[in-house]
Amino acid sequence: MAYNIGTMLTTTLKNYRKTLTDNIHESNAIFYLLKKEGAIKMENGGERIVEPLMMGKNDTAGSYSGYDRLNVTPQGGIDSAEYNWKQYSASITISGDELRKNKGSKTRIINLLGARTDQAEMSLTSELVAGLFSDGTGNSGKDLTGLEAMVLASGTYGGINSAVETYWQANIDGDDTTLALADMRAVFNSCSLGGKNSPNMIVTTQSLFQDYEAFFTQVAISGGGSNFTTPSGSQKTVADGGFQTLSFKGAAITWDEQAPAETMYMLNTKYMKLVVHEDANFETTDFIKPVDQDALVAQVLWQGNLTCSRRKSFGALRAKG
Repeated sequence: MAYNIGTMLTTTLKNYRKTLTDNIHESNAIFYLLKKEGAIKMENGGERIVEPLMMGKNDTAGSYSGYDRLNVTPQGGIDSAEYNWKQYSASITISGDELRKNKGSKTRIINLLGARTDQAEMSLTSELVAGLFSDGTGNSGKDLTGLEAMVLASGTYGGINSAVETYWQANIDGDDTTLALADMRAVFNSCSLGGKNSPNMIVTTQSLFQDYEAFFTQVAISGGGSNFTTPSGSQKTVADGGFQTLSFKGAAITWDEQAPAETMYMLNTKYMKLVVHEDANFETTDFIKPVDQDALVAQVLWQGNLTCSRRKSFGALRAKG
């Protein structure tokens, strides 16, 4: 054969990497908004991912007059949260039998690689999206440290014990009652800073999304219209990605089939990042032939984690849908 099949497959797969990356980042509303808001951050190493935190005021700030001595007391109030790197991979394999059957046709081999790559992409996407919603304990602690760990009012997260450091607690309504606007308002406002820096995205289940959608019908029947919502930039951004959205107090509301049952998350992308190692951002390895298989194998590699720098900016409702 005039061309080296392994080299050809490797080159084709590496050329596809950017498309694969874009497809995965646009597969899920959280991924999509993090990308649009510039909250996907590349790092080049480190034993752990470190996020600086502001946990206290600078006590030297204040008024003075004339020749008053200025307060130059060294200040604390800065801490850091640390997150472990998490790794994901998907293998792309083509058997020797498949290669021999397609021998002589570069197009058929490329089409075969395309089908295998699409399969790997869908599977890796599913695993990463599940990781976004996980608590990080799955697969012996190898899964992403996702929203089920981040959006809690208790426990140790990022190496910080929230029972000791009360600033490190999310806002939770755990009444487990039917979804109510009053509860949504309370959690949303508690996540905000004096009416600013409010959540810009709300993610929930299909059931609770439909419960919220039903409020529009109820208000419309009573003649009030849907004036308790306002269009927002984040709503338009997420909608532009093809995701179904409504709005609550300016934040886009969407649903995801992998969101935990009876849960509605209120998120602020200013204080969360998807940190990715620059050498494993859906990087693809060369195709190699294992010593004990009649096949060619390559991997798509990803390394990173979801991080948070202000837990109080996040909230969750546990409501029956």
